Amino acid sequence: MHLTHLRRLLFNLAGFMVSLWLVAPVLAAGYEAIEIVPTRSDVTVRLLVIKTNSKPTTALILFPGGDGAKHFGERDGRFWVSKNFLMRSARDLATAGYIVAAVDAPSDQGYGMSDPFRTSPQHAKDIRKIIAYLKEKHRVTSLYLVGTSKGTISAAYLASVFDDPSIGGIILTAVYSPADMGSIDFAEIDDPVLIVHHVYDQCRVTPYQGAMELKNRLTESPQVDLVGVTGGIPPASGPCEALNSHGFYGVEQPVVRVITDWLAGKAVPERIGK
Repeated sequence: MHLTHLRRLLFNLAGFMVSLWLVAPVLAAGYEAIEIVPTRSDVTVRLLVIKTNSKPTTALILFPGGDGAKHFGERDGRFWVSKNFLMRSARDLATAGYIVAAVDAPSDQGYGMSDPFRTSPQHAKDIRKIIAYLKEKHRVTSLYLVGTSKGTISAAYLASVFDDPSIGGIILTAVYSPADMGSIDFAEIDDPVLIVHHVYDQCRVTPYQGAMELKNRLTESPQVDLVGVTGGIPPASGPCEALNSHGFYGVEQPVVRVITDWLAGKAVPERIGK
């Protein structure tokens, strides 16, 4: 091969490799955006939507804990998430092949979502509009309601009032005790349910005993799996906050794995962790 031709070939090859290097991070990042959905008259709800390039058709609608507000945002062109367990795990869940939609408090709830709001017709109307939006814009064909801590009030209530065949199941992590969930009719929940709860959760409203009580109350669900979690690392926050056993601090990956296994239809163990 002529030397000049060889140099040109090597130069073109180097340029091609540089192009791949530049494109690869974009491909790896997939799709991530804050989308705003009109839900009621003069009311909107923000969503953080994350998906990979696998074009997923199953959505996980995430309800974080606390007042449900400001768990994500955008700063200097980058998206940030709170320390809440579901928000810390959102990208891992998307990487597993799902479209993840984290729900913010609606625009008319300036101080966040109270417990009564989480069990209100207004909340149900908001989420119905969000489900319709995800089906239309992102071609979602099935979905799961996923809550943690106070977010389990939302997920359980919505499951009790929705009659949508596209809902494949409910996932409740660090679940509130039934007595602290308000007036939810648990006998109206007829979807499969996964409960994941740290055995040594020290938050007063989310004891492990409450998770066992909830399992017994879900009498119409065709399948209820309760997975107890042990292990973790020393807490870096209070007992009802995210960086503690309440938020699966230090055992996030095993919890995400059991969630994705359950979503895939695999049997899950009664205990995980260290």
